[in-house]
Amino acid sequence: MSSTPARMPWGFVMALSWAQLVAYGVLFYAFALFIEPMGQELGWSKSALAGAYSLALGTSAFLGYPVGRLVDRGHGRMVMVGGALLATVLLLLWSRVESYAVFLLIWAGIGVAMSGVFYDVGFAVLARRVGLLLRRGITVMTLIGGFASTVFIPLTHWLIEAQGWRGALVSLAILNLVFCAGLSLISLPKAPPRQPAQAALATTTESRPHPRWVLKEFSFWGFIVTLVLQGIISTGLPIHLIPFLTERGFSLEMAVAAYSIIGPAQVAARFVAGFGERGLSLKVMGFSTLVAIVLSFALISFIPAGSWLIFVFAALYGAGNGLMTIVRSLLPRELFGREDYGAIQGMIATPVRLAMAAAPFAIGALWALEGSYGALLTIFLLMSLGALGAFMLMVAPAVGSGVRD
Repeated sequence: MSSTPARMPWGFVMALSWAQLVAYGVLFYAFALFIEPMGQELGWSKSALAGAYSLALGTSAFLGYPVGRLVDRGHGRMVMVGGALLATVLLLLWSRVESYAVFLLIWAGIGVAMSGVFYDVGFAVLARRVGLLLRRGITVMTLIGGFASTVFIPLTHWLIEAQGWRGALVSLAILNLVFCAGLSLISLPKAPPRQPAQAALATTTESRPHPRWVLKEFSFWGFIVTLVLQGIISTGLPIHLIPFLTERGFSLEMAVAAYSIIGPAQVAARFVAGFGERGLSLKVMGFSTLVAIVLSFALISFIPAGSWLIFVFAALYGAGNGLMTIVRSLLPRELFGREDYGAIQGMIATPVRLAMAAAPFAIGALWALEGSYGALLTIFLLMSLGALGAFMLMVAPAVGSGVRD
């Protein structure tokens, strides 16, 4: 069980935050920039390359629960350092790849690495260290992590232009080694050796309800539905947003400019949430977040090609998406209590990551079937409405009688 320090350990929080920024920048955002040069050199299709990315997300989904249990038992350092080292090795292997079968194996391994370094693990590690100060710590972590795309999309583009895609991967592997593995190794405490008193405590702990008790809670499944629908949008939209906007008549420059607003909008929303953390409940924040996303998709349907209102869409969507990360990380503690936080987050992450893994492929298949992105707006609007409806049912006063603390 976590204890609360007298003051926030800011050095620890900052180290963990920078590790998250680099992990997401290298393993999540950079991939899109490698599709074109790899396809040209190796002759692999965009769908084949995107399939490997989906494989990684799917692999990471199945490891969420066991990894969360390891963190709950004090092995966060081992998990995060091990994941970062594995990612470094795999990035170097990727830089030498020639076979598509080997490429798939590499990305299956990267999925394992993702499960050890992404937000869910970082949140659980932070929760064990800062206790009741978690909300402030997570706000800072997601505030810094929100710059991952802003930093790594132009950086990766520059590295590919200067070094080629293979050389760029070597540079990214070095950054990952230094910032992810290095910072985690230095800042995270080792798992304490089990003392006799701790062994007795472990015996008592084994008699308490297993984390899977949450599977019987209506609020748990309502949260899953909310996050699954939102996860499909947040993964599927960024990959297809630029071609979607150009198809609707926007210039490439304007489409890229609109895309570039999403990241800063995420960060700005988290910054505002950080200042208002005491006055804004998580349930109100979640409701406001989902309303903003619904409004963004309702607005874009009426935006003519070339209109500056596309930037309003990007700001609304980015703000909502940014705040949802905070709601996703903190609301489970309010709904289900502080015990087994890592394991419960892992159970939540499994269906969400599976949905996120399928989203890019499913939207690409829809485009191939229709020959356009015409149906995409309607689907995203309906999904955002569904996420809002599920959230409202979940937080209704009559629901959630099984909260534990």
